Amino acid sequence: MPDLKLNAPRGKREQPVTEPGPPPERILTSGGPAADWPRRVTASLGPRALWRDHRLLVILVALGLVPRVLASLAFRPALLTADSFLYMQEAAAGSLGQIRPSGYSYFLDVLQPLPHALPAVTTAQHLMGIAIAVIVYGLLRYWGLPAWGACLAAAPTLFDTREIALESYILPDTLYTLTLLLAVAVLLTRRIPRLWQCALAGLLVAYVSLLRGNGLPLAVIFAAFILIRRVGWRAFAAAAAAFAVPVLGYALAFHGAYGQFNITDSDGIFLWSRTTSFANCAIIKPPPQLAPLCPDREKPVAPSAPAPAWSVNALLSAPTPADYLWAPGVWWRHDKHPGINSYNNKLGLHFAIDAIEAQPLDYLRVTARDVMLIFLQNDRPLTKSTMSFTVTPHIAKLPSYYARDEFKYAGSRGNTYLVQPFAYFLLLYQLPVYFPGVVFFLVVVTGLAGVLRRWRDWGGPQALPWALAAASIVLPAMATQSLYRYTIVAIPLACLAAGLAFVRPGPWRVAAASATETPAPPGPGTPAGPATPPLGPPQPGTPPAAPATQPLTSPRPGTPPAAPATQPLTSPQPGTLPAAPDTQPLASPEPGTPADGAPKGPLADAPSP
Repeated sequence: MPDLKLNAPRGKREQPVTEPGPPPERILTSGGPAADWPRRVTASLGPRALWRDHRLLVILVALGLVPRVLASLAFRPALLTADSFLYMQEAAAGSLGQIRPSGYSYFLDVLQPLPHALPAVTTAQHLMGIAIAVIVYGLLRYWGLPAWGACLAAAPTLFDTREIALESYILPDTLYTLTLLLAVAVLLTRRIPRLWQCALAGLLVAYVSLLRGNGLPLAVIFAAFILIRRVGWRAFAAAAAAFAVPVLGYALAFHGAYGQFNITDSDGIFLWSRTTSFANCAIIKPPPQLAPLCPDREKPVAPSAPAPAWSVNALLSAPTPADYLWAPGVWWRHDKHPGINSYNNKLGLHFAIDAIEAQPLDYLRVTARDVMLIFLQNDRPLTKSTMSFTVTPHIAKLPSYYARDEFKYAGSRGNTYLVQPFAYFLLLYQLPVYFPGVVFFLVVVTGLAGVLRRWRDWGGPQALPWALAAASIVLPAMATQSLYRYTIVAIPLACLAAGLAFVRPGPWRVAAASATETPAPPGPGTPAGPATPPLGPPQPGTPPAAPATQPLTSPRPGTPPAAPATQPLTSPQPGTLPAAPDTQPLASPEPGTPADGAPKGPLADAPSP
């Protein structure tokens, strides 16, 4: 109850103290500004708003478009590998692939009716590269990172030569990266994702699993993240159903085509190729039917250059799993069921499991070696294997069956050719502009430090992108071999995790408050404090604090002030004390006793600014 001043002039009452808190417009309610988000989002994407609020990003995107335009003009119709013709064949025939999932073929099928299908695919993928950088920037800005820090995290995707080269290939990796980033963005806009967000993320992860075979294990990371955030069983069930229905439907279609309930017939053969780096059949002792799978290291499968032992060059010149996998005399080409099929896939899987169980330390050694080479071997060798632009095409002479596949899909039979002077400028651009492997490693370590710093909150928001980046680096090395093409997806994820590591923990709690539609924290200039003011009497001789909603001037003598909303509108009788507000106890505490400091009201759990 407000203290009555004995020496105050007659007819004057002390103004009651109102609750401090955020301005009314900061409170998120179902009918307030939160319900008007479509209009606000549309306004924020206008040219003037983008230039005003995201000027640095606009400049970087404009600069990032220059090498992409050069790539589209310099290498026609597109950069092509053996896998490119495989995807084009499946898209033209409408069939499912046995070696790799056909999710990318569905994308190619959408663009096939266009007049110049292959340039249309690469143009779309260049735009996807820009979109990936924008998603990284947008998420970091959403969590409170300054514009320069968010742009720094997006810069590798915008300018790295190998990212631009990968976008120029008819390969699924750029679409794979974009779909993965979209799933991450959907889940990181709330501490507790809603049901529709979980379902949409599950659908995106399902498509990720059908774009590349090593995308399927990433679903485990998404499931763990959703469970940790305690979304509830309905939201988790929606995510699981959205993921399972497309994947199981694809597996059923694959079973109908090849008699195998799977999404490929090659995972066992690829895992066998991984074991060729260490398998010793004297230790494994395989049964007779698996003896032909033992790698013959006496017979070279690929030319190698002399190099000092225990050097990076020696590691690079050693036969790779791909050399054994595609060698002309490899076992799966000449057994009783030649080809990549379910029979040979089971043989390869059986041998690989036996080899890993017999030599687990050697398996871990070659996996760690390939992970290390990701950060050491890909900087300066400007070769096709490091996803660099070269003056010669990836396939020197196009075989007739590849030309046939290209004609069925795009109506052309030509190999990749260079167009000058655009190729000259692009080859010149790639000499100084690249994302160094050492910096890549430091970015991954920075993201890990941010996850460990937030261990009480299960790593915070950066845990999801960092776990996906780490898995994208390690899984290819465990399954077959770690090509730089397979790990480029980890760059934007690692940069996103590293940027989130510099975000203060406050925005995670603010996002949680927004997710539950609780009032936002006080803005600048708004005093932070408990929802209910202390109820003790003021110190003698100090004037009472005026409410924020009333002027600080005292009322004229003889005129009663306006009563607060929580009090009756009638003035008290002369000589009686004014009625206390409903939110305060009827009796004030004794002088000298502490006031009730327990916060009350909707801002009790809001974080301090």
